[in-house]
Amino acid sequence: MQYKVEIPEYLSIGEYQKLSNLEHLTDLEKTIEIVHTVTTIDKDVLAKWTPNQLSNIGESVLSLMNFDNATFYPILEFDGVLYGYRPISKMTLGEYVDLERLCKEPNNNLHEITALLYRPITKDKTNTLKFQVKNGVRIAKGTAENLFKYYEIEEYNSDDRGVSAEKMLKFPVSMALGGMSFFLGIGTKLSSSTNQYLRPTEKMTITKEMDNLILSIGDGLAQYIHSQKPISLTLQETKVSLS
Repeated sequence: MQYKVEIPEYLSIGEYQKLSNLEHLTDLEKTIEIVHTVTTIDKDVLAKWTPNQLSNIGESVLSLMNFDNATFYPILEFDGVLYGYRPISKMTLGEYVDLERLCKEPNNNLHEITALLYRPITKDKTNTLKFQVKNGVRIAKGTAENLFKYYEIEEYNSDDRGVSAEKMLKFPVSMALGGMSFFLGIGTKLSSSTNQYLRPTEKMTITKEMDNLILSIGDGLAQYIHSQKPISLTLQETKVSLS
């Protein structure tokens, strides 16, 4: 039987968080769960696949989990809304206190962290900017320092963050991690001169947790795919078509 499988353009924050709790599964079970989550193929259907089919689709899914070059974008349009990043230099004490607390569990709180860092733009001069599309999201071209001057974002309200965070579950996780990395980098620079900001030890802890999560998600799938390499990926009666 031939299957046509659609691979999404990106891994969402919600999918990323769901795949962070697979340590209790075997490599094969982990692979099935990952493919099911990313492609929405029913597990009962996957159970009827051959190892060759699972290995073939797994390679494409695994490529979505490469966050080595997560890039920071100050201005982007997602789901019809133009968002601007909140640089640490403009944060209120309330914003920073909430962000520091959320960063204690960065993986579980990533959608809330993103909702705090990226908020709808209320005043902007972006009509003069050039945009490009990446992972289905329109992003403004330019350096962070220059783009920060082009907009103002919604005033922060911690009570409303939960509503915005729900929307961010569908946000590209690579872009969320890019924003997080930018914040951590700036926080580390500021910590060298004052204890009011993120300390290097906190940055190391958060970064290590993220690295471990990414590895835990990808390692089982990579190992399973590698173990299937000796088996031909093409069967006469079976062909997996990716689109």
